[in-house]
Amino acid sequence: MTPAPTVTGNGPGTTTWFTSPQAVAAAKRMAAARTVGDPVCSLSAVGQPNPSLVPQVGRIGIGHYDGYWCLIW
Repeated sequence: MTPAPTVTGNGPGTTTWFTSPQAVAAAKRMAAARTVGDPVCSLSAVGQPNPSLVPQVGRIGIGHYDGYWCLIW
């Protein structure tokens, strides 16, 4: 019996992560204000974002600055 193929690359079930200029700008705003949260971000964090809070979607834009993270999906 032949095993089923696994998903690799940009196929179904794969999330593409990319640097988003909007997310970077939001991370910079949060760092300047020394507060977590920006209307642009689907998820904001200081320190590492909790991976269990990130949905399995096709694309996630990320921005990081001075310990602040912004993820947009």
